[in-house]
Amino acid sequence: MAQATRLKRELFSILSWRTEARAATLPPERSQRVRDRVGQLMRWARAHDSLPDLRQRAVVLCFHGVVGHRPDDDAECEHLPVGGFRQLLHVLQRSFRVIGLGELVACIREGRSPPARSAVITFDDGYANNVEVAAEELARLHMPWSEFLPAQFIETGAYQWIDEVRLLVHHGDRRELSLPHGEGVLTLDLTTATSRHEAVRTIHQWCRYVPDDVRREWLAALYAAYPAGLIEDLRGRFRSFAPMTWMQARQLKAAGVDVGSHSMTHTALGQQSLDAIRREVFGARAVLVSRLGEDSPHFSYPYGRAASLSPQTEAVLTEAGYRCALTLEQDSVRCDEVNLLRLPRLIVAPMVGRTIFGLWQRFVR
Repeated sequence: MAQATRLKRELFSILSWRTEARAATLPPERSQRVRDRVGQLMRWARAHDSLPDLRQRAVVLCFHGVVGHRPDDDAECEHLPVGGFRQLLHVLQRSFRVIGLGELVACIREGRSPPARSAVITFDDGYANNVEVAAEELARLHMPWSEFLPAQFIETGAYQWIDEVRLLVHHGDRRELSLPHGEGVLTLDLTTATSRHEAVRTIHQWCRYVPDDVRREWLAALYAAYPAGLIEDLRGRFRSFAPMTWMQARQLKAAGVDVGSHSMTHTALGQQSLDAIRREVFGARAVLVSRLGEDSPHFSYPYGRAASLSPQTEAVLTEAGYRCALTLEQDSVRCDEVNLLRLPRLIVAPMVGRTIFGLWQRFVR
């Protein structure tokens, strides 16, 4: 039996690395499909049952939206259909040990090894569908999880600009978009679904890591390019982007879900002044304590990439008493050497096979 397991692991390791080498030579969309198909093959063949029991290795997964139905695959391309969510949960239940974030943090702080093949489930951004769709699936399997809320969006019920950009670009009537860019103008082609996806990526990348006033100016120009009232109509049509309410957040907390902070306004903290970082961290904490009675000792960085992080942000989080902070640096957690204020996570892809493929690679390399 042990020999068969080793052989299975070796075969899928060869397949995964050859797939990765092949995917690296392909355009992004094709490479994603290749990884997705191999990941689905791994799920069908129960490849993850043969993973080694690495005691000092764990993985933290980051979900965003989970929906029962996607009426528009272009605008809602980042939401995970519930069928794919169930497939991934089945792999986690069968081949991994799902533990709470608090248990993983305690193991790291105390120098203990977490259970072999530990996996932690987290959600960012506080979408209402996390309560209405995902929570039921997780409760049915008795899986612990964490939810991280951008406090101001829960407080006001506003949609995030990232989602509104996607809605406007895919559902506006513009075939071209010209926006101020530095000293010049950036012109974006919107004639095809592919070009619209590329335009959304360009706008997101430009707006994420610039000062707030620059982003507001850019977004104002974007909104002005579309008819008045369009965004309100789109918000009503696409409720999958709606934030949860405080009542729903309290329901999660009452059910035992770890509910923590994702900052106040979902801004890249590493780009902010010290005073602004303190407002984002302590302001969000005050709102969560007021609305929920307490705040989790766990924090999630907005955007989570290197440009979102900084030593002074870590210092503020330490001052605020947080025990860990989650990034979106795409890696597993090496428990014997990790910085708890920079815990890596894997983003769960809408093509769930890609995530299953990524899980394999993070535990065999």
